[in-house]
Amino acid sequence: MKCRHNKLLLRSIGYSYGQKDDFEINNLTLTIPEKTISAVIGKNGSGKTTLLLLMLGYLKPTFGQIGLCTNGNYIPIERANGRIAYLPQNEEIPKEYSVNNFLLMGRIPFVGSFSQPTKKDYSIIEDVKVKLEIEHLGKKRLGQISGGELQRVRIGRALAQEALIILFDEPITHLDIDSKQKIISILEDLKQIGKTIIFTTHDPLEAFQIADYSILITRNQEILYGPTDNILNNENLSWCLDIPLEFVVVNQKRVLIVKNDI
Repeated sequence: MKCRHNKLLLRSIGYSYGQKDDFEINNLTLTIPEKTISAVIGKNGSGKTTLLLLMLGYLKPTFGQIGLCTNGNYIPIERANGRIAYLPQNEEIPKEYSVNNFLLMGRIPFVGSFSQPTKKDYSIIEDVKVKLEIEHLGKKRLGQISGGELQRVRIGRALAQEALIILFDEPITHLDIDSKQKIISILEDLKQIGKTIIFTTHDPLEAFQIADYSILITRNQEILYGPTDNILNNENLSWCLDIPLEFVVVNQKRVLIVKNDI
């Protein structure tokens, strides 16, 4: 199937863990445009991570197809061969690794089993460090840097992989305000250099800040998708998050409040 400006296609897919009342997808079709940022929003346990893992190809849908646009045609997601990078919310970090060695892990798909990194691999690592302003961290161990710095290094590993699509599972959860803003700025920069970004969050304001499109998983497991301004309205969010919510503007900034029914 031909593709033009869309990077990822989910066509009539279904998925279930097989247990009653568990997360289930039924006949979902959506396309993710290239060079955009999409947010996946829902309550904890709503299935946000599951949806990312389907997009990654780690989970296989019960039915339907997931395709990645490459050279004008969709190929099965199973043949992505490293073109999609995934940053889980939590992972075991080898704290004794240096930042440089951790970034080199992103080059594993391009280094043979019995080969050493090439000058090109090291050059890519240096470019990534400059792009993310982490040159000064290169020789430090992962256990010696802050949470915000570690998140930038993890993003750097994905960039070293030269992935076309980067999937982030709650990339700014547990970060302080300054670190959050830096990561948000990095995600915007990644879009500008041609990456397609998909991230999960339970905070709609994060989506409003940077997401071109939003995927909203409602409490009855219906999935709504479209431009962020269209999807994230008071009615949809109240239904999805199971609490009466309303957007108001304070000092020219959008604020989400709980509606007072009294």
